[in-house]
Amino acid sequence: MDRIFQQLIGRLLGRLMNRAVDTGISFIATRGKGSADLSEADHQQARAGQDLAKKARKMSRASRKLF
Repeated sequence: MDRIFQQLIGRLLGRLMNRAVDTGISFIATRGKGSADLSEADHQQARAGQDLAKKARKMSRASRKLF
């Protein structure tokens, strides 16, 4: 019974960690600014950052599956 709880807690913490990493990557990509606060140059840079963030998320998911 104890092992079942450990597995459930492990899964829950794993999902929580995944969400935290994804949220952090998105926050860094937009530098914490809303879309209304950005100029056109900032929008282009934010789009590039979001594309890079998407790649970083994919890499982090792949590395989590390995370890």
